[in-house]
Amino acid sequence: MRILWAGILLLFAMLAGAAPAMAAAAAHGQAPAAHAPEPGAVVPEGPAEVVLPPIIAPMNVSGRLSGYAYITVAIHPVARDGILLIREKCRFLQDAFLRELNRGSILKVDDPKAVDEAAVNARLTERAKAVLPAGTVKDLAFQPIVIAHLVPQ
Repeated sequence: MRILWAGILLLFAMLAGAAPAMAAAAAHGQAPAAHAPEPGAVVPEGPAEVVLPPIIAPMNVSGRLSGYAYITVAIHPVARDGILLIREKCRFLQDAFLRELNRGSILKVDDPKAVDEAAVNARLTERAKAVLPAGTVKDLAFQPIVIAHLVPQ
């Protein structure tokens, strides 16, 4: 019960501290910060992508583990409404991406020390389109991929 009262008193203290600041701003002819911007002002629309946590993908050469690639995927929706849909399915996307990256090789055929970003992007885009509703995903982008070799290069 004491914790509840302490929380209520803290809330009142915070509100009491904000009220004089808002009254002072109104007295000086300034608008409070919560008001809409002036007409013609550029308003940022918020994020245009959803960045998933990094996924650790194995790098296999001739059936042997040579290292890991830390891949961070940014999903760009077709419309801003899609950001919420993508965030709701974030864990399912991570699971699908992890399974896809472990299913086959992520390395270039001619350079086994580099990730084939174009092929991985195509594979993960198909997985994203399977998990999310149709018409949600415009494309995927990778943040710089970090490669950690088991044997230092």
